[in-house]
Amino acid sequence: MTRRELNLAIFERRTDAVLWQPRLETWIPHHRQKGTLPARFRDLDDLAIYDALRCSVRYAASAGIDTYYEPDDIVESERQEGERYIATLTTPSGAIETVHHDIWRDGELLNRRIEKYPVSTPADLRVVTDRVERTYYRPNLGAFQAASERVGHRGEPTIFLHSSGFTELIKVWCGLAGTFYLLADHPAAVEAYLEACDRRDRRIVDVALQLPCRIFNLGDHATNEFTPPRILEKYMLPRWQWISERLHADGRFVHSHWDGHARAILPYLQDSGLDSVEALTPAPMGDITLEEIKAAVGDKLVVLDLLPAIHFLEQYPKQEVLDFARRAIDMFAPRLVLGISDEISQIGQIEKVEAISELVDGICGLAD
Repeated sequence: MTRRELNLAIFERRTDAVLWQPRLETWIPHHRQKGTLPARFRDLDDLAIYDALRCSVRYAASAGIDTYYEPDDIVESERQEGERYIATLTTPSGAIETVHHDIWRDGELLNRRIEKYPVSTPADLRVVTDRVERTYYRPNLGAFQAASERVGHRGEPTIFLHSSGFTELIKVWCGLAGTFYLLADHPAAVEAYLEACDRRDRRIVDVALQLPCRIFNLGDHATNEFTPPRILEKYMLPRWQWISERLHADGRFVHSHWDGHARAILPYLQDSGLDSVEALTPAPMGDITLEEIKAAVGDKLVVLDLLPAIHFLEQYPKQEVLDFARRAIDMFAPRLVLGISDEISQIGQIEKVEAISELVDGICGLAD
């Protein structure tokens, strides 16, 4: 069985094997740019590095949905002012600016973080709502097929859909505190924005179903802090349920990204309608144990990842990491796509990835 065949077979409950699918899309380009790739990888492209490590690939074929504005009256511009990178969004309702703080060293951009979020008033949010209302999609079968062929046997294609409108407020537009203040002070404006996001979600799902992709991801970043129970019940659960129902009716699968602290929201997983949950983060990095995750998902959901990213730092002994991985396999297989929650960092030890490849091979054999 190939890695691609096993990837889909896990979702379809047709296998007892485990797929090893760590995300390396930060680690590889970092070391390629720095000239610090191990010698055995230096002449390989990214997918060949996955092959050398005997790993599957999750998102290298996330292609096939093109985005456009209708009407096309959205203007997005950027400018650099010293250490500040400023992005401006202009719509018929006005203009807002996101201010980022850049950290440079020897001419290299090391880090960019939002210093000032663009939305703090209903008028600001109306600008964002304009953008959401004008966002439309079209299928691009050629782009999907090309990406799928490039990935080949390495993994079943998975396409990103949207984060929820609520978590986009936190991540992009308002920040965490700003989102909850805006919701408390101006609930009608927030509800209007979220209704626009729901219509946008329905448009992208309509287009996604025109592609032969079987697995989709919702990049929600659900956590205790972002989506506590009252928020999750009102704004997240209904969305997951209707999207899941729509995709299931056409034989597709969907998972949501839940990285970070999640103990307060774990009890909602089995009512979500989701097929799978991605990047749940066990202790010592998160606030949940493998036992608590197992109790929450039962045998109903596929679990993606489970290995804390900090385990791949040098201070964690390799045997400790292998013991944890073995526990995860014993507890969750065959409803498991083993990976790193949510990916190995730039300074993670790739030797531990290789060691887990050996572990999985010894337990159930690695897929081709």
